[in-house]
Amino acid sequence: MKSFVCAKFSAFVILLLIFSSCRIEIKYTSPVTIESSVNDDGSVSVTMATQTEGAVIFYTTDGSSPNTKSLEYKRPLAFTESVTISAIAVKSGLENSSISRAEILITEKNPSDKTGQSGVDGDNAENLGEEASYNYLIDLSKLLIKQKSEINYIWKSGEKTENYNSYIYNLDLTPAFMEIYGHLPQKDEKVRVTWRGTCSESLPASALQLKLIDANTKTAEWAKTRSNTEALSEITADKDFIIDCIFTLTSNPLEKLRLNFSYPKEVLDSIVTFKLSGLHSAFSKDFELAPSGDVIINPHKGFVMYAWSPDYLENIYGTISLASGKNPAWDYCSVVYTGCGWNSVQKDWNEFDWSTIDRMLELCANSGRTLGWRIYPVNSTARADDVPQFIYDEGCKYVMATIKGTTDQLRVPDWSDPIYLQACKSFADEISRRYDGDRRVEFIDIRCFGNWGEWHCSQLEGSEMPSEEIQKEMIAYYASVFKSTQLVVPSDCKGEVYDFALSIGVAKRDDGLVQIKDREEVLAKCYQAGLPTIGENCSDYEDMLKLDDSDRWHRKWTLERWKNVMNTAHLSYYELDRGGYCGRVFLEDNLQAVKEMNNKLGYNFEVTSAKLTYDDDLNLLLSVTIKNTGLAPAFFDANLIADITDSSGKRKYKLGSTKLIKKGSFADGDEKTFVFSDLSFDCLKPLCDGDCICLGLYEDCEDETPTVKFDNKNTLANKKLRLGRL
Repeated sequence: MKSFVCAKFSAFVILLLIFSSCRIEIKYTSPVTIESSVNDDGSVSVTMATQTEGAVIFYTTDGSSPNTKSLEYKRPLAFTESVTISAIAVKSGLENSSISRAEILITEKNPSDKTGQSGVDGDNAENLGEEASYNYLIDLSKLLIKQKSEINYIWKSGEKTENYNSYIYNLDLTPAFMEIYGHLPQKDEKVRVTWRGTCSESLPASALQLKLIDANTKTAEWAKTRSNTEALSEITADKDFIIDCIFTLTSNPLEKLRLNFSYPKEVLDSIVTFKLSGLHSAFSKDFELAPSGDVIINPHKGFVMYAWSPDYLENIYGTISLASGKNPAWDYCSVVYTGCGWNSVQKDWNEFDWSTIDRMLELCANSGRTLGWRIYPVNSTARADDVPQFIYDEGCKYVMATIKGTTDQLRVPDWSDPIYLQACKSFADEISRRYDGDRRVEFIDIRCFGNWGEWHCSQLEGSEMPSEEIQKEMIAYYASVFKSTQLVVPSDCKGEVYDFALSIGVAKRDDGLVQIKDREEVLAKCYQAGLPTIGENCSDYEDMLKLDDSDRWHRKWTLERWKNVMNTAHLSYYELDRGGYCGRVFLEDNLQAVKEMNNKLGYNFEVTSAKLTYDDDLNLLLSVTIKNTGLAPAFFDANLIADITDSSGKRKYKLGSTKLIKKGSFADGDEKTFVFSDLSFDCLKPLCDGDCICLGLYEDCEDETPTVKFDNKNTLANKKLRLGRL
């Protein structure tokens, strides 16, 4: 009587147990491991475990998917009949594990079979029942995904063609025997070969025949037959088939043993492709990709809008509010910029009020934006000396400066006074302590000197900027206490001081663009130094439209000039408009141009090709080519991660290792290919219909969703790019 137990299910590992009254084949998948043993009474004990300490295991025995209402596993289970086990591990605060499944089929076995998995010697072989038992099991479904198929010419109408095929002609079984059993089978021993697969064409019964042959390279017996020949049963095109053959060795192999497919004359003209465990041996899949054609709003780049208080972000100003649904310009904004006087934040050496900044950070974060700011000491427009009074009380010197074009005077600190300089550094300490590395903060201006903190005193007659050495010293101090957040110097940081700032990683903002000739050329030095460039217009859009191009200081706004500024300076950030309508009028007049330039500002990553294939050793490879079609690099570290996901983009399995794209390394115009090569075939086994390969760019590997959206179609709501289904 022929008797054995086989299991068909989705799992990572096959466990084969052979014992005196039963044969059990169990497959299971982590994180719940399923093991079995045979009791003296013939029943089967099943134990389950998980490596997650404190996790609870729930299971079903009817093949259905388990949940927290299913049976709870507490002790080993005993079964006397066939059963299907499905189990999950559950722990509070963690996602439930994937489902582990094991289908156990138990039947009686011929009691004359006394062999074990490791094989028997020749004396015991004669006790085997005719084709009822075997010494060795070789499962091609596992073996074929580990070995490279031998590629052969196709003989067509008696002539060798230039076509190659992916089906197997001779498959070397030697490594499998040595790994599993430690030796090759010998004369009279039996080998059972199983294989689950599909075929591209229907084949009649006996069209293909299998046998074991020698692979000795030392004598003339190469390719000599070493077993009986088994014919395959009928195969239906693209339907699962099962090969289950038992071969008896007729003589000892001398060196190696191969499985040989022989082709009768009637199929010589056919070109047949076998699939190995659901995959082609010469597998290659190109994913179809295309640009999105949409406006992509991404962090750390793009258009900037101004908000001078939280009120602008809380929807109380009608159509000029910076809020979606009220002001359409908001939908093209990725960064909010604000400013305030120093004395509105600091009241004494150790007394601060950050409530306004914190509220704006909160509002920006809730809407997916970041915040940049300037805190200045003097504002001639508002006739305000914004230096905190306690600094003067400490003895800081000052002058009474005349506001240009008026008779009004304004108290202005002596920018070189040691007390003033120490107060500036102390303030920098507090800002860095509180906000350095805060991902809600986009950049912070260094605004210690001059009118509006712009490092000039052109409107303050009687006030003079400190020496260049003092300016450099202040920039160096800020850079020493800020380790992460991008620092920025204003337009009038010039000459050697500007060069010094760039040399230590401090970027520049220019507030004279469009209206003042060639300011973009100066700002481009910042891009050339490998730093982000930040642009502001010299005046509001509506005011610049009134200019007459009379000199280099009064150039009129034109669409061509606006675009040229962005391209020449390789802007990462650019003010959309700061006028009384908060960009609404500007957008109405220039909507198509805003859409066109939005994706060009800063970085813009487009996946141009993606391919899933194998190397010569049948290791799975995912190759992805990405092009930066923006004007500048991404000035933050980005982590490229490939996943197998469900249809919604939720990760089921991480493919290979993370690829780090270092800050500033992926320049505009660059095209780079990333290969995920350390992939395991185990990742493909638990797949379901609709599962996909997705790609994501993360600022932090621990983030649940990507930071960056690719400029491609098929980008999901969670910002992952779906390359395609498997």
